[in-house]
Amino acid sequence: MTTQNPPLANRGVLIEKEKPDEDKNPLTAMVDYLRVSFKTHDVDFILENVVHLKKEYMRELDSGFYGYIGTYQLDAIKVFYSRAGDSRGILVELSGKGCRQFETFLNCRKKTWFDFFQDCLNHGGKFSRLDLAIDDRKTYFSVPMLLEKLRKGEAVSRFRKSDFNGSLDIADGKNGGTTLYFGSKKSEAYLCFYEKNYEQAEKLNLPLEEFGDWNRYELRLKNDRAQMAVKSLIERQDLLNISMQIINNYLRFVDANEDVSRERWKTSPFWEEFIGDVGKLRLYVNPEQDFYEKSRRWLQNSCAPTMKMVLEADQALGRQDLSDMIVNAELSPKQEKMLDVLLATPEEMVC
Repeated sequence: MTTQNPPLANRGVLIEKEKPDEDKNPLTAMVDYLRVSFKTHDVDFILENVVHLKKEYMRELDSGFYGYIGTYQLDAIKVFYSRAGDSRGILVELSGKGCRQFETFLNCRKKTWFDFFQDCLNHGGKFSRLDLAIDDRKTYFSVPMLLEKLRKGEAVSRFRKSDFNGSLDIADGKNGGTTLYFGSKKSEAYLCFYEKNYEQAEKLNLPLEEFGDWNRYELRLKNDRAQMAVKSLIERQDLLNISMQIINNYLRFVDANEDVSRERWKTSPFWEEFIGDVGKLRLYVNPEQDFYEKSRRWLQNSCAPTMKMVLEADQALGRQDLSDMIVNAELSPKQEKMLDVLLATPEEMVC
């Protein structure tokens, strides 16, 4: 394809509650990050008509990023606002975790990402970033193998450069996870392929075997590319083919053949299978209702051993120091807001 814009496609995508059967659907796609801005300064309007979250469940901070002066935040869901007269207006930002949490609210409203995208455009939303991700549980190829093919010049791409990083286990020299980058981080289209199982094993300090085979392919679109992708999603109701076609538009792996010119090298069979199996791919969302999980993990990892020590001392000495500490403790405004969210149902938080 020669187009400079993300290709269009035409398959439907719906929110699903259950994890797909990985034997039948080895590929799953998701919205993994987004930023969308609005020229208005009416935060209440955006919260009620675009984000659809009640302000009383969000924590207000008198600081923000990207030049914004304040934030309404529900864990990883953030709405930044600027001062009157500032052209920045309002910015909605959902990280990967924020997207999973937001799906909880979409789900309880019986809405899809397409409904949210349409709400954004209806109210003048301008997408400055949209990340789409594909999880590959079949692992049609290994990422280190792709790196070797790149070293041998067996890749055809619209990108001029690629980059990579990785790690090795000092004890046995085994691969500790490889990441490949295609394109420039400054460009409007950028691809990242990596071994998700290694990343999760290190992040959660769990054995690699618990995660099985797992690659992730991320597409990071900015500005005009992001805006066009959103419009295509709304028009064609398809995330999966757009994701795969963008990859196919920018990248192809081939097998070297000294008997013909490089332009005539044939596509590698593994790549043909990967691209050809797009029909097995469907949008899978995994709503997450665990808000402020980071705070609970911190309590478990940093405080639980000390609390256990005091508890055992109380039991041995007939005291109640630990219960007294808890009863007499005062919650900060942040902690009170977190408690409100933890005790509420998603249905109570949406509007």
